Amino acid sequence: MSIWSRGDRTGRVEEALLMLEGQGIIDGLEILPAESKPYRVRVPAGIVHMDEDEASMFALGAVVGAFGSVARQHA
Repeated sequence: MSIWSRGDRTGRVEEALLMLEGQGIIDGLEILPAESKPYRVRVPAGIVHMDEDEASMFALGAVVGAFGSVARQHA
């Protein structure tokens, strides 16, 4: 079983960013496929333009930052 509905890397990056938006971790997202940096992520500091590699690393960092403390809690 997979949590991704799309199997390609681009689809997984887009889904990760959409999940972050849905959780309220980022304030907005716009994807412009024709651009060299197609991902526009809105955060409190402004809009950040990213390519696919940057967006994937951003998503990983945002998830760790948002949920890392939960994973480290001892039962």
